[in-house]
Amino acid sequence: MKKSISRIIGVIMLIVAIVFIMFALNHPEKSFPWNNTITWLLYGVYFLATVVLLIAPKMKK
Repeated sequence: MKKSISRIIGVIMLIVAIVFIMFALNHPEKSFPWNNTITWLLYGVYFLATVVLLIAPKMKK
């Protein structure tokens, strides 16, 4: 994957995460139909993917 594409995808994922957090804080009555453990696991995977996409272009081969 090209560096610029990786950065663009990483920034888009970061923006989506921020918008989601803002929405979730303003609507605490909404929830997922599964356990909180699964929810936090999904958050962790999403965060890890975002970090990898943002940091990977800066690493040298």
